[in-house]
Amino acid sequence: MNNKNSNITEYIFTFLLALFVVFIFSLCIELNLLFATEQRVNQKELNMANLSKFCTISELEKRLFKEPSNYLVDIKIAQIYESLNEYDKANDYYISALKKSARSDFSLYSYALFCAKHDLYGTAATVAEELSTNNKFHNMYKAKIYETLGDNLDMDKQYPASNKAYQVAYKYSKAMNDNDYEKIMADKFANSYIKVADCDVTNNNPQEAILNLNNSIRIKDTSLARYKLGLIYVDFNKVEADRFISSAFKNNPYLVNPYIYNKLLNDLILESKENNKAGLMNYYSLKLSRFKKQLLQYYIYQNDILITNIKIQPVKKIFSNKDKYELLFDIKNNTKYDLKSLFLQVELIVNSKIYTIEKKAVSYNNALGFYDELKGAKLSLPSDIRFINVKSKNDVIIKFYAKKTKNAPWTLIKIDQLNF
Repeated sequence: MNNKNSNITEYIFTFLLALFVVFIFSLCIELNLLFATEQRVNQKELNMANLSKFCTISELEKRLFKEPSNYLVDIKIAQIYESLNEYDKANDYYISALKKSARSDFSLYSYALFCAKHDLYGTAATVAEELSTNNKFHNMYKAKIYETLGDNLDMDKQYPASNKAYQVAYKYSKAMNDNDYEKIMADKFANSYIKVADCDVTNNNPQEAILNLNNSIRIKDTSLARYKLGLIYVDFNKVEADRFISSAFKNNPYLVNPYIYNKLLNDLILESKENNKAGLMNYYSLKLSRFKKQLLQYYIYQNDILITNIKIQPVKKIFSNKDKYELLFDIKNNTKYDLKSLFLQVELIVNSKIYTIEKKAVSYNNALGFYDELKGAKLSLPSDIRFINVKSKNDVIIKFYAKKTKNAPWTLIKIDQLNF
């Protein structure tokens, strides 16, 4: 019986060992193939990087004299001339590289990028399309070329042309199977539709603007595109306007102009009343009431937050001989609801130098209720603050900014001047 068990154990061990050996052998073959493929595809780029030790044009020209057929040297010289803004000379060397390499992939890519950066947009697209083979690296080359085209056309404010370039770049980015890069191109492509829509609005073509904004949302659904759609619909379809603006407000309340949305909801209430639609009137009235409450949660209004008893005092020294100071003040909640979060930004102007300090002064753990006051709030001042002469009075201008949520814009709530 023991012999039988021993034989079974030995058999299982031998089988597992054989599997392990086969796995290691297969892995080695796969890694070797991957390395060989990567090395073959990227050899031109690696050779290009190795040229970096030839850092001047004269040294590269000597190299070119010894190796006249080495088109990578031409590309390197072209790139240096390009960095010196000598574009005609750069163009000549790129053309030389194309001829010597029989229009190789890397020379086509390099020249197309050059054209895309320097207003030779038609040439850039033509050269890019010579990279016709559908493989990962050709897709990457084309995506980068058309992205560069889109970026430069965008800077030139040629938004429709930029949109078309981004469209092609986005197509090739999807073929690359690179999720991160695809997201980058989706952002640029979607945003380019918004800019084209802005042009449509300027040209009094709202229907085209709606079409382009919907295209933007199909690529990437953003609050900005929804808000702009809502603003267009305000003029002829207030129900649709409310649908898009309320969606944008829900996701990004600081994007929406509260006065525009307040007027829209009031118009819908009045329209429902005139059409004897009591249900709709109550619906929009409730929505308006909720909207006003949300505004109180998000925005700071005049006298909402009071800052009092401001003073600067030295910090007691224990181990350090450096002068250190702290800012003391009281915070009073002058709203009619609990203040569950409050961010403060303090700007001090000392001897014409500006110092900025940020602090979360109120949190859920120490919320301020109606007319509550937080006394002795303390803020350590930067260690590099120096007062000219502590014994004499120095004017210190202090500005307090506040916001109720992390993503809100700062609101100036207090300006004071201390004689320290």
